[in-house]
Amino acid sequence: MGNIWIAALWGTVFGVAGSGLGGLLGVLMGQPRPKALSCLLNLTGGLMIAVVCFELLPQAYALHAPCGIAGLLLGIVAMLVADGMLERRMQGKSSMAKTGLMVAAGIALHNLPEGLAVGSGFAEAPTLGIAMALMILLHDVPEGIAAAVPMRASGQSALRALLITVLSGLPTGIGTALGMAMGGVSAQMIALCMGLAGGAMLQITTEEMLPRAGELSSWWGATLCLALGVALGSIISLIV
Repeated sequence: MGNIWIAALWGTVFGVAGSGLGGLLGVLMGQPRPKALSCLLNLTGGLMIAVVCFELLPQAYALHAPCGIAGLLLGIVAMLVADGMLERRMQGKSSMAKTGLMVAAGIALHNLPEGLAVGSGFAEAPTLGIAMALMILLHDVPEGIAAAVPMRASGQSALRALLITVLSGLPTGIGTALGMAMGGVSAQMIALCMGLAGGAMLQITTEEMLPRAGELSSWWGATLCLALGVALGSIISLIV
């Protein structure tokens, strides 16, 4: 039991540190001008698309394609439902605030299956679990920025934006504990969760982030940032 708590602590620390660091960087950027904000949203949106297309979905399909596809579709539907509920609760408030919250929700969903993978790694060898937790930290930084920037742009306080991004990292610890407790989660379960996270992030990016970026600026440089984000994300996925 002690090993489970240690693994969960590692997963929580790395998950919170990654999204929290990204949130801090997003907060420090303040409230950028529309053209700069459009560039940031496109850049981070491209990074998220790359994580989904070059990492989450390929891994899910390699583990168990039917479960990965089911998770993908379920993730899209779940975010459509969440978007409708959030739309009703936030009537009259900035659309940027909703975008930030949706991105944070996507990060939280993303961190759960990655936590399961970390727990499975710890079940095999502690060094493998720590290495996987470190990779999650690196991935969560740009996603934390993607959540914090629109929240700050909507006028929300720096503390609130930072707190929400930090909390989005907690599911990593929960997933790590579950993965460790089960001695390595089944390939089908991890594939389903990875597909779920991929579908959620894809829906959020295409329905929230990229349309908001287009509303802010039609400058060609902002569109270039989208391509740059995808390219950088693919390189990060290849390295780590």
